[in-house]
Amino acid sequence: MSGPPFVELGDLDGTHGWVRTKGFVNWIEDVASHQPYQRVALGDDTVSEPVICTVWTEDIELEEGVGYYLGGVDDTYEKREEIQLKLYEKSWADEFWRRE
Repeated sequence: MSGPPFVELGDLDGTHGWVRTKGFVNWIEDVASHQPYQRVALGDDTVSEPVICTVWTEDIELEEGVGYYLGGVDDTYEKREEIQLKLYEKSWADEFWRRE
């Protein structure tokens, strides 16, 4: 598959730029502002602490407990000293798992 490289959640460090990854939404934080639209925690078996994912486009809405293939930017947020996967206008979130 062409496009950005696939990087496991546990290998995100804020330096990879555009990446493909996958993970499960562990929780969704209520965001009082309109930007970002969502702030969620992503997890899988490659991380001990969740990776924060911020959604900066109205076109993507993630749901708690659902697994997604994601395309976004591996970045940092200095104010909270976080590694973040940031989903922008050209990002995607394709569902691969949902509890029935």
